[in-house]
Amino acid sequence: MEGNPDDIQLVNQLDRTKTDAWEELRSIAKELTTEDRNIKWTGSGRLPDGTYRLSYPAYSERVRNATKLLSTVGAVTPLYYWMEHGLPDYSSASELSVADAIRTATFVVRGERFSDGTIAYAAEEGLLDAILNILIKWYEME
Repeated sequence: MEGNPDDIQLVNQLDRTKTDAWEELRSIAKELTTEDRNIKWTGSGRLPDGTYRLSYPAYSERVRNATKLLSTVGAVTPLYYWMEHGLPDYSSASELSVADAIRTATFVVRGERFSDGTIAYAAEEGLLDAILNILIKWYEME
C-alpha cells in the first residue's frame, strides 16, 4: 500500500550518523520531568485591540528539542502517510515496535502542524517517552 512502508523501510530511514543528535535525544529522554509532560496552554480570548487569540500549547524547551531531534535522526519521515494511516494500534505504548515508534513520531510531530496539542497528548499519555525510549534502545543496540 502506497504511503504505508514496511517496517524495514522505516527503520532504514533512521540516521545513525547523527551521533550528536542521538546523544542529545538520550539526554532529553532521561531529563524529561513531570512538568515537561504536563503541558500548559496559553490563554485565549479577546485582546485589547479587539483581535482574538486562540490558546496553544506552551511546550518546554526539552519537549521542543525532542520533537526537532526526532526529525533530525529520521524518525519523522515522509514515507509514512500519517494522515491516511493514523496512529498505529497499540495496547501499551511500551509495546511499540521500532517501526511503529517511527510511525507514531511522524503522526505526532506532523500532526501538531494541523492540530495544536498533538504533541501535548503524546507527552501527557506517555507516548513521547515511549517513542524516545524505544528509538534510543534501538540506537544503542545497533
